[in-house]
Amino acid sequence: MGGFAAAVTTPLDVAKTRIMLAKAGSSNASGNVLAALGGIWRTQGLSGLFAGVVPRMAAISLGGFIFLGTYEKTRQLLL
Repeated sequence: MGGFAAAVTTPLDVAKTRIMLAKAGSSNASGNVLAALGGIWRTQGLSGLFAGVVPRMAAISLGGFIFLGTYEKTRQLLL
């Protein structure tokens, strides 16, 4: 489930990263997420909005797997 959520929210993460890395005075520096998404769409299309989706899905899925496994093992040991 975490991997799916990561895939769906990737465009927002891409926009957030572009805003955070924007140089002062640039159009992204204003912090407008919709404007950042529109700019990415115009310059790079759908592939730009989903840049890095596979590593992001893998990292979040692996993190959830480790967390849930650790939680269950700790729960068994304590009960």
